[in-house]
Amino acid sequence: MTEDPELAIDDIDPAELLEQATASLEAGEKDEAAKMFNAAGNIYMSVAEFDEAHKCFEESQRIYKDLKDENGTCDTMYNLGVASINLERWDEALTSLGTAMKLFEKVSNKSGVADAIYGLALASLGHGNFDEAMEYFKKAQKAYKTLENDQGMASVIMDMGAAYADKEDWTNAQATIKKALKLYEDMGDKSGIADALSLLGDIAETGGDERKAAELFVDAAQNYFEAEIFDISREVLDRAEQKMWDIPKATRRRLRRVIDDLRDALPEEEEISDDDEIEDDFDPDLLGIEDD
Repeated sequence: MTEDPELAIDDIDPAELLEQATASLEAGEKDEAAKMFNAAGNIYMSVAEFDEAHKCFEESQRIYKDLKDENGTCDTMYNLGVASINLERWDEALTSLGTAMKLFEKVSNKSGVADAIYGLALASLGHGNFDEAMEYFKKAQKAYKTLENDQGMASVIMDMGAAYADKEDWTNAQATIKKALKLYEDMGDKSGIADALSLLGDIAETGGDERKAAELFVDAAQNYFEAEIFDISREVLDRAEQKMWDIPKATRRRLRRVIDDLRDALPEEEEISDDDEIEDDFDPDLLGIEDD
């Protein structure tokens, strides 16, 4: 998602922001209204309310188009594509992101072009076209490399590895995820390291290597802990612990100490009441690489 740097969205009620956007539009302040609709869309995306986000981006895009604001039109068209991916509207996602890519090219926004290509890879994958998705992934990787955007490169390579894993091409999956892991390690990205280790653990588990899977899950849990992603750290640690009696005694003793220390360090789980709303997991940074 692209966000307007002039609008801080933390702790803002999107419904209130929409009221302000509507008021600005009625007052003829179209540019301000478009920014607010886009910001509201980003807030809805962050809490996985993708339908509402899509509506906001549509309205913002319509206003920017009316204003003949090419940069605003690019951004909101791209955001529409990302929202469509999350809604699994694959045809719409491909159309929106393809248009966004061309618009970004027109205004010479290389970062936007790379993001749109990455989005096209994900949309193609969701649409069931693996080969086309891989071609887009490779183009996105090349674009991010040109931009020296290591985070973008790592994300693309990681998704390529996950795509190979979904096809049960374990050899390519493992090799590709290890490339992403190296990039995350070079950047010191604990969350990325943890994701890669966890997926490598899945692959080892599928291949019947319980010892390696347990070791990878423990390493992943440690990195999730250091990234302060405690819930997932606890979940991955549980998976490692389930394997304790399926691995050699020496490995079990070594991992047991690490697991116990990590258990002690993890904060207590927060109790979720019946009235609490449980959202699906969503990474608000998905494709959210800011424009230069």
